[in-house]
Amino acid sequence: MGKNAESRTAWIKLRVTPAEKETITAKAKAQGQTVTDFIRQRALDYRLRRTMLEKEHVRQLARLGANLNQLARWANTYKSRAEAIQVLAALVSMEKMLKQYAVSTGCESSSSLESNLSGESPCT
Repeated sequence: MGKNAESRTAWIKLRVTPAEKETITAKAKAQGQTVTDFIRQRALDYRLRRTMLEKEHVRQLARLGANLNQLARWANTYKSRAEAIQVLAALVSMEKMLKQYAVSTGCESSSSLESNLSGESPCT
């Protein structure tokens, strides 16, 4: 926390059933968060910090972006010699990787993936 950041001194007590506690704890753990951070994020609807899962997804997208840039650079550099089949094969490979990413993030339908890639409402 920075010097000017407001410190958290207020308490909120929340009673839940043992089953609810177990569910909340499991969901927080699955996202790589503490229960406190998980509940705060859900209740206040803001991002606290990147979870390990989110960091891995960002790394995967960065790799895909790098591959796409390499493909575009190659196609632009070798326009006269570019074989359409090679370019299509690379694009099919990229599409497969994007579908794997979509499944891993819960964006399994193609419409969800397309909206996520176009910057519209992302899957949660």
